[in-house]
Amino acid sequence: MPGQMGSVYSLEARNEFEQATRKAFWSRFLARLQGQQPPELLDFNEISQHLGLRTAVYRGVQTIPLNKIVGSVGRYKDFTGAFLPVNTDMRERWQRVAVLFLDPTSGGAPPIEVYKVGDAYFVKDGNHRVSVANQLNMGTIEAYVWEFPAPVAGVDPEADIDTLLLEAERKEFLERTQLDRLRPGHDIRLTAPGGYLDMLQQIAAYQAALSKIDGVPVPYEEAVTAWYDMIYETVVQFIKQEGILKLFPDRTPADFFVWTMQHQRELQERYGRRMAVREVARQVSDELRPGMLGRLWQAGRSLLRRILAH
Repeated sequence: MPGQMGSVYSLEARNEFEQATRKAFWSRFLARLQGQQPPELLDFNEISQHLGLRTAVYRGVQTIPLNKIVGSVGRYKDFTGAFLPVNTDMRERWQRVAVLFLDPTSGGAPPIEVYKVGDAYFVKDGNHRVSVANQLNMGTIEAYVWEFPAPVAGVDPEADIDTLLLEAERKEFLERTQLDRLRPGHDIRLTAPGGYLDMLQQIAAYQAALSKIDGVPVPYEEAVTAWYDMIYETVVQFIKQEGILKLFPDRTPADFFVWTMQHQRELQERYGRRMAVREVARQVSDELRPGMLGRLWQAGRSLLRRILAH
């Protein structure tokens, strides 16, 4: 009888793995079919570097919600954003873990180990256990928790990871550019991640271009003010003229500035010529569809990943 029961649970584990891999395939396929980036797990090492995380405090064993686990220390490429397995190489291990959850005589699976950043968790050990628990719709899981207190100064320690990333970016942007001092009335405030770092890269490129034109090094502060006056303000004016902001009152001029400049680069790569910003802004206005804000947010996350990878 024990052997038969073990076979039953092994069969159930195999079926669960097949369902999980099918869901992973179709979720990624449909996302690409819709022109969207498939949701991915966050890389803790990149997030740690970006937020300047230092020392974590052990908080003991806790029951944590599975939907707050957003990334992994080292296995973030092995699963989808919903912790579905993306390849069959992990079949045997995944199924062995599943049996621990399914078989009531197994004693259960041990707690996973996680880092807590804001209200989000990153798996230090136990990625397969999280994947199985998600597939079985368990809702919560036991975990040894190490927490990074107050990861961004002045921000609610329980803020979501996107808020923490945005505020960390904003602080770095303002510290480096000194725009609060140079242009006290500036309206640069983003709601999607990645944009502040992208603007810093724009300023650096603009400084290099100005120095090449003038034949002498241009001071960074001068490049910042020139970029703001000549590039940022001009593009935002075009965006306002196209009426985009009226359609999306929850987004800011800076959001659409970043997206417009990114779109301009993509069009230049596609057609091999630089398109005028006014033309790009008009095209952005024409292409707006329901669901565009979700694509904008995903584009921001994708932009952040590319910036952090360099």
